[in-house]
Amino acid sequence: MTSPMFSASELETLGQSGLERMQAAIHSDDHDRIKTTFQHVTALYHEEHVLFHGWLTSIIAYASEKLGHQAAKHLVPMEALFSNFAGEGVTMASVRPFFEDPLSIFTEKLEHGDTDGAFEFYRTVERGARDLHDFYRDYCALMLTRLYREHGIDHLNDCLRYSATRDWLAWYESVNKLPDKERIIRTIEFYAIANFGRLTVREDGDWIHAVQNPCGSCGRQQRSGRYESPWNFAVIEEEHPLSFEMGGNTIYRAHVAMMHHILPIERHGGPWPHKQCPRSQYGRCYISIHKYNPYEPIPREEIRWSD
Repeated sequence: MTSPMFSASELETLGQSGLERMQAAIHSDDHDRIKTTFQHVTALYHEEHVLFHGWLTSIIAYASEKLGHQAAKHLVPMEALFSNFAGEGVTMASVRPFFEDPLSIFTEKLEHGDTDGAFEFYRTVERGARDLHDFYRDYCALMLTRLYREHGIDHLNDCLRYSATRDWLAWYESVNKLPDKERIIRTIEFYAIANFGRLTVREDGDWIHAVQNPCGSCGRQQRSGRYESPWNFAVIEEEHPLSFEMGGNTIYRAHVAMMHHILPIERHGGPWPHKQCPRSQYGRCYISIHKYNPYEPIPREEIRWSD
């Protein structure tokens, strides 16, 4: 039998959110740990945003190259997005602390003995990072919705493939270069911290399994009404690989099919990582990561909805 890679306490920590990690660090009263945790958590927030930068750019680039300037221009307007976020009470002011040298402000409060103030400042940074994540996520969904409705499933498929080859695959390889345990930690922390998911993690033989309830991107988006009025993002109706051959996949979740399954399997023989997303609004997302092969093959019948 394969020896465990993680202790029970490590698995528990692995599924913790940025907030939970900051709370644990604050309670330790260890200033070095508190500062290091703040740096680690906020760096992961930023890493997610940078991935979105590339994704948004590649959607526009694909449309411009394949469909022309006017088609690309049609994808860009974001006034409706601003209006809908404002309707939820989100303002651009929420992201300001994330860009005003947050580490210096946090450290100053900590070094002056204002631990409560430092923690409250972290909460403002966390809110801004989450609002920005959700804005980027929904902007991607809005542009993909327009692309799909105006130009069809084939262009949606090709656009997602184009985006994956521009940034996603290189990101996977940067993570894969890490030693196996660090690779797994890096992958799961991305979902727990940068994506704002709610995770539980367990180890079973050669696999690490994580359950998201909800997933921090697709799941939170669907549960927050983005596929209903006034947002009205698209749902893929075709029985197509982007909808796991069943139809009914949300436009944003279509990236899971392409970025995490179709393209990694074509190039490396297995998914990165293997995911089973829920078809229902309140289902769970299951992630499986092989301990020694980041592209471990899986049976074709396992590429499906979780529910």
